[in-house]
Amino acid sequence: MWLRFLIMAAALFGTAITASAHDQNYELEGDYLYRVTTLRAEAGSFEELLNWFSDIKTSDYFKDSGDHAPFIMRHSQGDQWDLILILPMESWEVFYSGEASKKRKAIGKGYADRFTQGLSKVAFAEELYAYGPDLKDFKTAYNENGLYHIEMFHAAAGKTAELYKQRQMENEYLSSTGQIANMIFRRAGGSDVDVFTIGFHKDFKSFTADAPATPAEKEQAAKDAGFKDRADLSFYLRSLLNGHHDTFATKVD
Repeated sequence: MWLRFLIMAAALFGTAITASAHDQNYELEGDYLYRVTTLRAEAGSFEELLNWFSDIKTSDYFKDSGDHAPFIMRHSQGDQWDLILILPMESWEVFYSGEASKKRKAIGKGYADRFTQGLSKVAFAEELYAYGPDLKDFKTAYNENGLYHIEMFHAAAGKTAELYKQRQMENEYLSSTGQIANMIFRRAGGSDVDVFTIGFHKDFKSFTADAPATPAEKEQAAKDAGFKDRADLSFYLRSLLNGHHDTFATKVD
């Protein structure tokens, strides 16, 4: 699986939020492309898989191939995967250009045995391509925080754009009540996750800290963001979903 997402030269395009989303009276956030891979280690091989990733990241592979090393987050509690790898691609055109693909393939040949070794430690992998925030902003948030709250959403039929809008509305509510807003990503291809968000926090204490706003201020903030009331944050979200799963994760350096 690791070999595939490092040197694969094609991608399957899927449905995504398009220009029609602008009819919802909002703008799409971020057009930087990422490949998001969730991995589950073979039973008893998690430590070996972590060591293998460390070996690859500290090798010359990424320097020689010209690719950015993936950001790696380790499952803490929640979903079933062990690791999530977020690989900056910039765009389809840049990442899969003839020159970049040729260079990646040539460099990868020298790592074939090590890639095979890594594959033997993986029981399951799933890939999602998603547009999200600028790489500089993502890198800053990743480096300055140690706890990540990752929420993945499967929209009900015809509700993807509305779900994306709901995530923006909730961010408006969080910001106006003194809480940490989430980075929003939208599906470009791959798995059936339509929208996912990452909340970047220093630690669990930061995540669980009460908002500085009063109950009345929270109620007004919810209405100002477009919800019926504060309770509608969860009720409205649930009306847009076929499924939802989330995870807390920590940094893998």
